[in-house]
Amino acid sequence: MKKKENNVQFRKKGFTAKAVTALVTGCITIVMFLVLIFWSGIKQETPKSFAICATAALVVSFIGLIVSIKCVKEQEGGYAVPYAGMAVNGMAFLTYMVTYILGRI
Repeated sequence: MKKKENNVQFRKKGFTAKAVTALVTGCITIVMFLVLIFWSGIKQETPKSFAICATAALVVSFIGLIVSIKCVKEQEGGYAVPYAGMAVNGMAFLTYMVTYILGRI
């Protein structure tokens, strides 16, 4: 009687560096958004540097969103950090886009 081999594979524990980087960039862009809100509230006029910082944060949040989506598709390591990075970067990107659209109206 042959013994049946059990081919059970467990996924790797831990998080990839890309997933953690995506989450950190999302947190940084949220903090940057809050700083820009307070900055525009203190100053009555918004200088060009305000627009440059907001545009840079928009681009960074979009890149973080793409990287976190790639981390989920790669299925390496845990899933909590890539999904959290996707959520934070998605919220930041939508917030910046809504702010940009409302500013253009």
